[in-house]
Amino acid sequence: MTPEQAEGCHRQGLIAAQAGRLDEALDLIAQAIAARPGVAAWWAHYGLVLESAGDALGAVQAYAGALNLDGGPDGGPDGGGLAIAGNGLLVVLRGLCGAAPAALAEGCLRRALVLDPAWAELWGLHATHALLAQGRPAEAQAGVERALRLEPDADSLHGARLFLMQHDPGRTMAQVAQAHADWGARHPDRPAPAVAPPAPKLRIGYVLPHFRAHPAGSVLEPVLAAHDRDAVEAVCYADAAHPRGTTGRLKARADAWVETAGMSDDALLARIRADNIHILVDMAGHGPGNRLGVFARRAAPVQVTWAGYAGTTGLPAMDYLISDHRLSPEGADGWAIEGIVRMPDAHVPWEPPEDAPAVAPLPMLERGHPTFGSFNALSSLNPAVAALWARVLAAVPGARLMLRAAGLEEAGQRARTAALFIAAGLDPARFDLRGGESQQDVLAGYGAVDVALDPFPCSGGVTTLEALWMGVPVVTLGSDRFGARRAAAHLASAGLSALAVGDADAYVAMAAALVSDSMALAGLRAGLRDRLTTSPALDGVRFTRALEAAFGAMWQRAAAGQGRASFSFDLG
Repeated sequence: MTPEQAEGCHRQGLIAAQAGRLDEALDLIAQAIAARPGVAAWWAHYGLVLESAGDALGAVQAYAGALNLDGGPDGGPDGGGLAIAGNGLLVVLRGLCGAAPAALAEGCLRRALVLDPAWAELWGLHATHALLAQGRPAEAQAGVERALRLEPDADSLHGARLFLMQHDPGRTMAQVAQAHADWGARHPDRPAPAVAPPAPKLRIGYVLPHFRAHPAGSVLEPVLAAHDRDAVEAVCYADAAHPRGTTGRLKARADAWVETAGMSDDALLARIRADNIHILVDMAGHGPGNRLGVFARRAAPVQVTWAGYAGTTGLPAMDYLISDHRLSPEGADGWAIEGIVRMPDAHVPWEPPEDAPAVAPLPMLERGHPTFGSFNALSSLNPAVAALWARVLAAVPGARLMLRAAGLEEAGQRARTAALFIAAGLDPARFDLRGGESQQDVLAGYGAVDVALDPFPCSGGVTTLEALWMGVPVVTLGSDRFGARRAAAHLASAGLSALAVGDADAYVAMAAALVSDSMALAGLRAGLRDRLTTSPALDGVRFTRALEAAFGAMWQRAAAGQGRASFSFDLG
């Protein structure tokens, strides 16, 4: 193909894309790129079409192709391709919310930052989507601070700073709470919009982030299934630009579904008010993809944060934080701007995967040595966690450690993670690093683990429940941090509160004790799924009745002109 023919093929591809013939456009632009791979603009246009077709990861790779070029053919102008790629990458990475491989995200973002080192939002994305996702929290925090020096008033960057703070084991609860309150002071509350009273149903709006890589969908699903349709109407405002299996199930169970991908805060605010929502529920907090900008402007008379974040948002317009007695024990109210609503059991329900494999026999009986494991995200790793896990293995001669997480399939990430444990004094021959695969493969991977080790200060939520479902007990280290108590709450639901310990010495002792008696551990393993099945964590109907009662109490207070207040109740 001559250069002129390649250019014509590219133009025809753009025409096809404008007409909505995306498959044809992709084929034509791919032919042009194959003939002349050095044109950055063509790679960028290919990325745009892939993005339109819903292939976000392919779009990231195409934008990477553009950003890896220094300019147009023969060093000439690139037709704006690098700028298109930089902006496209920003949009897609926001939408992927960490689902793109962290190493790929980092490479793309670094290239974009070389082109424009003063692009503050890119520094923020580099911190949260690349560095933190690779288990590099200190570097991520430094990246956000650099971004804030470039753009001190950017709310998204302040939110990223708070999100990263939750991963810092060196922060006290007082520091975390104060930082959130300081951010919230930037956003004074506004008068609530007038809405028609329930007639007879309360209209509940659930605001979901991009949930490709977010637990919000898995905890909302049993609630949507169990809602009393005579009392509640559930509307989901969901960024599902890149859907997965959860999306279809949630849509089927919601009374109404509003796609918010690409919708501005102004447009979403107007839509929520037009929908006459009585109670609006945030399911992201300061995490990626959040819509706190909408909540800050008081989109609904009652606003609630639930399930998606580790504690307070710090936002004056957020009325309530849904929690429980374990996550928020008596005396914890001062750490939250919101009124704390303590659910009678756990603060979230859970539905186990229908295709989960059967519980495997205790692996140490066959292997002759115990295997500790963690399938938590790499963002939960830090030097303090590595040091404690190294102590566990030092206390159990012959034991091994298995880590499985998205990103560990990449050689550079494996090397960085290995270095973290080597620095903690752990022999590389005693740990095994494996990449994340499908959920089915991850669940089956618990068949090689005897005892799971929970990280800190970001304790495992759904990851803990999955481990228990697969027969693997979890040892967790509690603290005064909301986010450090999630595993403890789930263990308590399963009648395993003893596995939640108060200090590092007790953590090591508990892990060693569990593997010291293989017969007792095998018995525990065999009965864990039954324990969880009968626990409050899996009783979605009971949880939903309690949640609806809480919503009713919130609305009654608002209708009576009363302010927020902490409260708890028992269903009996």
